[in-house]
Amino acid sequence: MAKIVLTADTTLMSRYRNIPLGDFLGCVPANFVPRRIFDFICPLEPPLTSNGIARTAPYGLRKIEAALLMNDYSRKDVVIAHPNYIHNFIKDDTEIVGHYTMDPYGLGPVSMMFTIGRRYKSYDEIEFRKFMTKLNIIKRRKGLKFKIVAGGPGAWQLEYMIDESRRLGINHIVIGEADHVIHEIFEDVRHNDAPEVMKITTYPSVEQIPTIVGASIKGLVEVMRGCGRGCKFCLPNMRIARYIPVEKIVKEIKVNIVYGEREAWLHSDDIFLYKLEDKRNFIPNKEAVLDLFRTIMSVRGLKGCHPTHSSIAPVVADPEMVKELSHILKAGPRRWIGIQPGLETGSGELIKKHMPNKVRPFSPDEWQDVAVKATIVFNKYYWFPAYTLIIGLPGETEDDCWDTVRLLDRLEKEVPRVVGKSKTHFITAPLSFVPLAALKKEKTLDIGEEMNEARFCVIYRAWRIIVREIYRSLHWLVDQPLHIKLMIDAIVMIGGKLILSRIEKYGKKRGYRIEKCLYCK
Repeated sequence: MAKIVLTADTTLMSRYRNIPLGDFLGCVPANFVPRRIFDFICPLEPPLTSNGIARTAPYGLRKIEAALLMNDYSRKDVVIAHPNYIHNFIKDDTEIVGHYTMDPYGLGPVSMMFTIGRRYKSYDEIEFRKFMTKLNIIKRRKGLKFKIVAGGPGAWQLEYMIDESRRLGINHIVIGEADHVIHEIFEDVRHNDAPEVMKITTYPSVEQIPTIVGASIKGLVEVMRGCGRGCKFCLPNMRIARYIPVEKIVKEIKVNIVYGEREAWLHSDDIFLYKLEDKRNFIPNKEAVLDLFRTIMSVRGLKGCHPTHSSIAPVVADPEMVKELSHILKAGPRRWIGIQPGLETGSGELIKKHMPNKVRPFSPDEWQDVAVKATIVFNKYYWFPAYTLIIGLPGETEDDCWDTVRLLDRLEKEVPRVVGKSKTHFITAPLSFVPLAALKKEKTLDIGEEMNEARFCVIYRAWRIIVREIYRSLHWLVDQPLHIKLMIDAIVMIGGKLILSRIEKYGKKRGYRIEKCLYCK
């Protein structure tokens, strides 16, 4: 059997019934979301073969697979295994089990908010621990000696809680981009010559980034790495910006199509920075962005594509670009384009302190106006922004939080006046500050201990927007059979009411004024 078995736990092997942002369901606390509901919304992708070879896998895991195959390893040496069938692949000759992880200990910004600073356990953490236990049982019962090597976006958590990682049987932790060095790392592991924690400080060139050879979940493909805006809290800004050639992107899309993935999600840290030339004012390279989407939409067999992340300043700087993209993507009343931009805060002072380039070519003092105008442009051309907010940025004051509440109030009132109430669609997801990138020495926000009325109002107002929007939009956004849609609708209706009532109850218990959250008085 395979010398190297690659896999991930169950939370990373589901498409969450194509629910927009459903991937974040793993961040919810198991205490409040019953297992039956979680399992219903998080069915695992079926395997490709009867013995359990994965048909789709997390994109980062596909990159590791491809990197190994282009560096001395043969197909019989490397396999990506479905987590439920992992026992079929771990044999006497297995030397390494590579585990890809996103949020193993629930320390990510979404989980830290949902679990109130880990006072509860998220499904991400539960499933990760369960899977590690499964690997160790296989190892112990069969008397095997394979090494467990863990990496991925959540690898920093494994080092942060390294004693717990050791207890769970993890032998090696890989942190950083590994495309260009993973074959050397695995060779060192195989010959017992690798350190426990390996931090990769170099970056692969575009030529060293391999092309995937198997399907990624949801047809995800990468169009660039890194960003360049330099936001202090953002890990991708620690990476050099590299742009994947269109030909390479198309090749990966075609691989996904062969395995049945007919929609493409174009992953970047900011899609509007693709092939950026103006690195002073960050004016988008409009023709490069449009050419990217034109070429992709011309791929035979592809039904459509969506970008993953963006900033909002380019939308205001060049609204015609968004209009033309909507035409290329065939956006309209029955086909909205999903996008995840970082709104982060309504405070110009925090923008100036932690992310001054985020608002370029505008000034930090214009941030709120930029946010409102960008939402109007998005909605006008059938783009549905799912904004993120960060609670607890270093130096955050109550006035900063009230600025965010006022921004949310403006979005709710001003956008419908321009585009119409029926065409206004956006959500605002509040996240806890987690010290990463240039702010890694700062203190993690303890949302339970450091709550105040202003922060509460940001969270309540944001969740009120989320619940209202999922009531209005989730039914037509979810691509599922009618009976599944109706079940999801029922879960959402009940769950939304419970979330808001719990938040209101918590606020009243602490003496916060709900009406202040709503009317900004």
